[in-house]
Amino acid sequence: MKHKPVLALVAVFLLPPLLAWLVLAKGWFTPGVAGHGEWVNGNISAAGQWRLVLVTDDPCDYCAPAKSLLHNLDLALGRNEGRVMVTEQPASEQLEAGFVYIADPPGLLVMRYPMDKSAEQNRHTGKVLLEDLRRLLKYSRAG
Repeated sequence: MKHKPVLALVAVFLLPPLLAWLVLAKGWFTPGVAGHGEWVNGNISAAGQWRLVLVTDDPCDYCAPAKSLLHNLDLALGRNEGRVMVTEQPASEQLEAGFVYIADPPGLLVMRYPMDKSAEQNRHTGKVLLEDLRRLLKYSRAG
């Protein structure tokens, strides 16, 4: 009888961490996805606003669909359209051809998304890029 309050206190304080460990150890919990693109590190020149950088190469079979996609993304941003600039740059050590990069106003590369000559694949890439860009613009006061 005397031990029931002590056992109850032990159960109240030890049971939740044990259950949390069990849920994580067994993989019953899937954490939310923060971004759809691939996180990258690197710098490019500062511009004072967010940028979508299309990296081009000489034989560029994805350039025309990618330019159209980026123009439509710029229009889809609505009132945030002025906060984002679309640019093209040639491939370099930090910028790999075949990708669209998101760069923040100080020039830090944030994420990249693959471009393809397939319109279907680019449509999917455009949707996830727009979602991530809107999230970045929502939480950023820069640009």
